[in-house]
Amino acid sequence: MNHFFLGSAWLLFTLSTLVSAAPPNDIPPPQATPVTMTRAVQTTMISSTMVRGEVESPSTPHIAAKVSAEVDSIKVDEGMQVQSGQLLAALDDETFKISEEIASAEIQRLQILIENQQRILKRNKELFSKNLTSQSVLDDALTALKQSQAELIGTRAKLKEVRYQLSHTRVTSPVDGIIQQRTVSRGDYVKPGTLLFQIASTDSLRARLYFPETLAASVHLGMKVELTQGGKTVTGKVTHIRPMLEESNRALHALADFQNEGNWKPGSSIIARVILNEHTQAVAVPEKALVRRPAGMVLYRIKGDAVTEQVVTTDLKQGDLIEVTSGVSAGDSIVLDGATWLTDGARVEIQETGQ
Repeated sequence: MNHFFLGSAWLLFTLSTLVSAAPPNDIPPPQATPVTMTRAVQTTMISSTMVRGEVESPSTPHIAAKVSAEVDSIKVDEGMQVQSGQLLAALDDETFKISEEIASAEIQRLQILIENQQRILKRNKELFSKNLTSQSVLDDALTALKQSQAELIGTRAKLKEVRYQLSHTRVTSPVDGIIQQRTVSRGDYVKPGTLLFQIASTDSLRARLYFPETLAASVHLGMKVELTQGGKTVTGKVTHIRPMLEESNRALHALADFQNEGNWKPGSSIIARVILNEHTQAVAVPEKALVRRPAGMVLYRIKGDAVTEQVVTTDLKQGDLIEVTSGVSAGDSIVLDGATWLTDGARVEIQETGQ
């Protein structure tokens, strides 16, 4: 009886050992996680912001009279296009012409007088060398000659002044532009400083942009801007920056020059898209491909039917894309949808390829 039980026990032990040593052929492999795939792309990443602004004319000269005279004629009116050097108005120049003739005649008289005084001085020197005249006579002749020469210099300066005044009886435009304002009429008597016209240059304009204080440190010369008004867009660059913020609203003023290709009007409001940063040949991935893990931001690169967890660093964001500055190269296959449920080395089943 004891031998029977001992034999049975040994048989059970042997069977259990064989069962436990048998390979687990019937255990299913880990189930693959369904995911979608995309690829890292190389593109230009731009960081931009929208600010408001106003259109200005870089040149808006106020044309004022430089002489006292009556307005003889007006050649232009408000809204007219003018060219640099074009006649805008003519002032009565008769008084200046008379003064010019008087000064010219006085110069001629003094030149004749000086020639005669030079002959007298020469003769007195000859007489003085022969002791036929006194030193005082010689000195008087020399003094008279110098006085006449000084008068000639003064009269020539007077003639130059008169001709300068005469030239300003013809009021001309200093720039190309449009007459913004006309403040005089024919028959008005004007004095130096009297405002006659205001001209606005419109071929080249500039935009005054208002940046909030939070962006002041990002504004720099040469920044690209896209200006939009009424569905029209032009491009320009920041050319001037005010050094101080406005006390009233803490805004930073920056000026961007541009060519007026759309008949824009100075004084109108605009919206500007300002390019804060631009990285060419940047590697970018869809933002939803990134997952935050204890190690940082990661994405999952696909190799065969498994994934590798890759820690990455990011920079600029543009739309749905985000720039990846390390950890991935352009063309790498990465998980798009389903990355949240993955771990390093997990098996995946690609359902579709994302764009």
